[in-house]
Amino acid sequence: MKRIAAVVVFGMMASGANAALYSRDNGKMVYDDVLKITWLADWNSIGPSNWDQANEWANGLVYGVYDNWRLPTSLNQDGSGPCGGLQANFNCNSSEMGYMFYVNWGATARSAYSTGANTDNLSLFRNVQADFYWSGTVYNSDPQIAWNFDNGRGRQSNTFKTSSLYAVAVHDGDVAGEPSGDVPVPASLALLGLGLAGIGAARRKQA
Repeated sequence: MKRIAAVVVFGMMASGANAALYSRDNGKMVYDDVLKITWLADWNSIGPSNWDQANEWANGLVYGVYDNWRLPTSLNQDGSGPCGGLQANFNCNSSEMGYMFYVNWGATARSAYSTGANTDNLSLFRNVQADFYWSGTVYNSDPQIAWNFDNGRGRQSNTFKTSSLYAVAVHDGDVAGEPSGDVPVPASLALLGLGLAGIGAARRKQA
């Protein structure tokens, strides 16, 4: 029984280490199992626009049967930040677009997203621009300014909302998870369930 339990623990640890992106809805969306958000695979669905136009597009988006989309946030995963400012601020890898650039794509500061080492993840997306993308986060000191992320250099900064930048939409959760749009059971829980079932079977066999 100790051996079976050890396998369960190891499996849970391995599943946590194998975070990944998952293609959804025939390649139209991509789910991030770390940030727990779904991205549109097309990173140029609207074209350059000001901040208000980009927000209106994302908030009003109905993609397939899925609504309640939004622009990515520039806040860190723990809710702090944003990291960055008006000057060059690189390696801000905890915001949603920063995590995509540095972790999921494996790009490096001052290099374009397309130079990222994680080519499998890069291939899940299309029409990505090596340019600035709006976030939905407003600059605290000035409501006329909002945050953005530059896929051309890996820089998080902010600019006036009247600027014309690109936009991509995200949705909280795995909106197109399998099967039938349901959110899948996390891998660690699935492994735990299989492990417990194995322990139960082993006990019955010993009895």
